[in-house]
Amino acid sequence: EDSFLGNSKLSYSTKPYIYSYTKNTRGGNKFMRIVIARRDSLTHLDGVTTFTVNLAKGLIALNNKVALMSYGLLKPPEGYSNFPEYLSKVHGLNNVDILTIKGNISSHREPRVSLEWLLNGKGILRSWDADALIISGIVPVTFRPRVAVLHNVTKFGSRFERSIYKMLYASYDHTVCVSKSSRNEALEVGVSCNSVIYNPVDLSPYKVKPRQERDNLIVHIGTRGEKNLHISIEAIKLLREEDYELKLAIIGSGAYEAVKGIVGHVPNWVEPLNNISNEIKIDTLSRSLALLLPSSHEAFSYVAVEAMASGTPPIVSEAVPDETVINNYNGLRVNRLSPEAFALAIKALLRDTELWNRLSANGIEYVKRFDHINVARQYEALLRRLLKTL
Repeated sequence: EDSFLGNSKLSYSTKPYIYSYTKNTRGGNKFMRIVIARRDSLTHLDGVTTFTVNLAKGLIALNNKVALMSYGLLKPPEGYSNFPEYLSKVHGLNNVDILTIKGNISSHREPRVSLEWLLNGKGILRSWDADALIISGIVPVTFRPRVAVLHNVTKFGSRFERSIYKMLYASYDHTVCVSKSSRNEALEVGVSCNSVIYNPVDLSPYKVKPRQERDNLIVHIGTRGEKNLHISIEAIKLLREEDYELKLAIIGSGAYEAVKGIVGHVPNWVEPLNNISNEIKIDTLSRSLALLLPSSHEAFSYVAVEAMASGTPPIVSEAVPDETVINNYNGLRVNRLSPEAFALAIKALLRDTELWNRLSANGIEYVKRFDHINVARQYEALLRRLLKTL
């Protein structure tokens, strides 16, 4: 039972499962005890988990005590025996407390998730002696101060669901949107964001190589439907038919199966990378000539920022917020979701060394605004303001 959590769990009256590395004591009031949560499972390989981990790193670097929390933990990706190992190898985060309501879970269905947060969330937060909660995904938890982080707007099938959604966000002490784009989407469903704070990125591990030291490699990150992997595969196929000797690396959960589902087999010029470590992802980005991101929807786009941190120009769809990628400044924007349009953009980039060098240099400078320490300072200041009002 609960093997993914390991053997160092502690049980309180509300039965959370906890990895505990810190004591519930303070050396004065110089730091805060902050819980960063997501409503469902921390084991999803997506931008919300990346946000959670990078913000934790930043707040820890500012000498705060941090715990991660979720409703439960789904089965880890293959190759990881427990959650701390997964956090360490995939995200580079070590020795952080983990709080859950249900321990290991096989699913996270409503209304059970919301009900468990309502009944047990506050008790678990109090057990850890938390000062404040930052959560991605709205839940009816009564702990204060609580800050909601809105990444994507949930689509609803009924007015009742939409009204509950609006009411929950309105009940929080502060709502943060991760981009101006997500703020505008939130307004369309009646949710007002109190501020926009960009997602944090730990820039320190990223490596930059000059163009001449890179492989003839293009990288695509993400395998979910809205990432439109088929466009990237077809775009590279078109270029190879024009004698461009390019290969395509595909990073994401189930990458091998995703390629087979699109092509029927895995071509020798495609390299699927399933559940890889952060080090391998960083190395792949640093060896690539460009990132392809033909997404149908992006609230922020972590992968575009990670590519820029590696000096790799991103080629993105119009779904990527223009506050993340500015056309012909730190990347290229493609106004059609078609393989032909993306192939043309790749050719334009590869034919023009001056353009590649300019986009690469501008991207490296541009991403400094997303540094996880700078973003953590904004959250720290926000929480201190809220604590003074209670």
